[in-house]
Order: sequence, then structure tokens, then C-alpha cells
Amino acid sequence: MQECFDLAPPDIDLRQGGIYFDAVSSACMKLAQFYVDLTYALDLVFVTTAVGEYLDRRGAEYAVFRKPATNARYEYLWTGTSQPSLGERFFSDGHYFQLGEYFVNETRMLTLEAEIPGSESSNILPGAAAIPDRNLPGLTASTFGVLIEPGADTEDDESFRERIIEKISNPAENGNRQHYKTWCESVAGVGRARIIPLFAGPNTVMGIIIGADGLPAASAVVDRVQEYIDPMTLGLIVEVAGVQYAIGDGLGDGVANIGAHFAAVAPSALTVNIEFNAELKQGYDEQQIKGDVSAALIAHFKDLSLKTSEREPIVIRISAISSILYSLPGLVDYSDLELNGATGNITLTERQVASLGEVSVNVIV
Repeated sequence: MQECFDLAPPDIDLRQGGIYFDAVSSACMKLAQFYVDLTYALDLVFVTTAVGEYLDRRGAEYAVFRKPATNARYEYLWTGTSQPSLGERFFSDGHYFQLGEYFVNETRMLTLEAEIPGSESSNILPGAAAIPDRNLPGLTASTFGVLIEPGADTEDDESFRERIIEKISNPAENGNRQHYKTWCESVAGVGRARIIPLFAGPNTVMGIIIGADGLPAASAVVDRVQEYIDPMTLGLIVEVAGVQYAIGDGLGDGVANIGAHFAAVAPSALTVNIEFNAELKQGYDEQQIKGDVSAALIAHFKDLSLKTSEREPIVIRISAISSILYSLPGLVDYSDLELNGATGNITLTERQVASLGEVSVNVIV
């Protein structure tokens, strides 16, 4: 408006309600909105600021694609005189599942797969009733077994953006280290991959596959990575430091180069127990603090697993845990913090991730 006033003839009435004021006000409002839209449109052009489908388009230019959501799968256990047919629907805790099958080392296993992909259906405990959505004659008991593969949500913008930037800044080509990392992390259900070259001598590569939840990837996810990069059909085995590993054929039937033998493995989970003395705020009790601490530490361990640089070890630091405790609203103060019975940091190996164990809170009255 001021710019328009500056361009007006000197004898024009510029007061609100005047002809000139009313004539330019609507145009100025529209122009201001155009400027806002133009700024937003420019943001959608760059990888660092693009969101949603526009970020998908930028990723596609570098052959990096957003990982889709995956369905949770459980082992299915039943008793009775007649096995339910594949495709039958069951429900539990508001989620619907379909009966399918899964083969582990040529052994057939019945599974329940969530109909809607995502992480919400990954919290059903073994032994929970799997209720059929229609009467099934001959079925006397129907329950969930162990979780075979947790469901994962569609990759969020920030995680996807990091992978695009990583692809741009660290060219993945010709089967180099970054290429294997990019291949692994493009598979649905993978949160992070740590690459160990020459783990069993020349032309061998190991991928440590971490799940989207920051914990060891499910065997189904590891199998997908292996099949994509270097399928196993010949049954090749190598031994390293007394431990045997199955490796891919190296025939070039996956994306890996001919002659390169790849092994996808899940890391081991190091259980971390935490204990401390706590002074609580009025209105809070031990169980509330335990729940708050558990949720915060699970999120912290996940960040460590998924965001620690591949070339650096994962370190659980007492100072970081202290900051988390001080940030909790129900905690006035704490003392004698111990991780696994000691007061020092815990450094994990390149083949480990942290898993929260027991949280012990000694309330000071």
C-alpha cells in the first residue's frame, strides 16, 4: 500500500475511504498473496525445503524414492479339526489381519498380516486372541504368535530428505561403499544400514541392517535386502573369527556387481538397564516416572541407532541420559544414575544397537 501511495500524484486523497485508497487496496492484497505464494513455490524447488510430493519429485531425479509403509506380520497359532483357509480375516484391538503363509528355510509358517500398513498394528502381544470375522467350523482356538515383522510407517520428509542429500553428497556408484548403503536403505522396513567391507576377505561385503524402529531388523526385512542385493541360492558359507555367515552367490542376480558376495545380517541388541534415585514432584508416582523415562529413552536409543554416523560407534552417554531425566516434568532431581550397574558411558560395537531393559526408580520420600 505504501509503495502505491508513493507512486500517486501529489494532489490525490490517500485517506482510507478515498477513491484511490479503495482502488489500490484489493490489488495490493492480491499482490501480497502472490509474493507469499511465489516464496512457497521456490521452497518446493529445493531439496532442503521441499515437502510431500515435491520432495518425491526431487528424489526421483536422483533415483531415490520414499520408502512405503509396510504391514505388520505375526505368527498364527490355532487348534481344532480344520485349518482356516488362506485369506481369512481376523481382528484384534481394532486392527484387521489376513491369514497368509511365510517360509523360513523351506519351513511353512502361517501368518497374520495387517490389512492396513503402518506401525500401529505392531503392538499385539503373543497369546492375544485372533478373532475370526465369521464363524469357522472346526476352529477351537486362534491366537497371535511372535511378531515376525513389525509394520513401518511411510518414510517421513526429514528421513527421506537425509537420504537424498546423502546420495548427492556421497555419490553411490560402481558398487562402492555408499552404493551398498544406498541399496540397503532403499528397501522398505530398513531404517539404517552400516556397511562393513571385506569382512571375510576380498569381494565380501556385510550390511548391518537396522529396522525403522532403531532395533535389529526383522528376518523378513533382512531377507528382502539380501534378495535385492545378492540372492542366496548356492548355500555359500564363510567363517570369520569362529562365526559362520551365509553369503550371497556373487553371480550378479541382484543389484551387486558380479563377483561381490554380500551378506545382510541384523545387529545384536545390547540390553541397557537404568537405575537412579528420584525426587518426584507432587502428583507424580513411580509408575508415571517409569513410563516417561522409558518413552524418552526408547526415542533416544532410536535416534542413536538411526542417526549416528556410520564411521562412528554408537555411544550411550551418561550426560545425555542426565539431560533427558532433567527434562522430565515430573522429576525434581535425581542421583546415583547407573547404566548396567556402572556410572560410565556404554560404547557399542558396529554390530550392536541399544535396547532398553529394566528401568528402576528408587523414589526418595
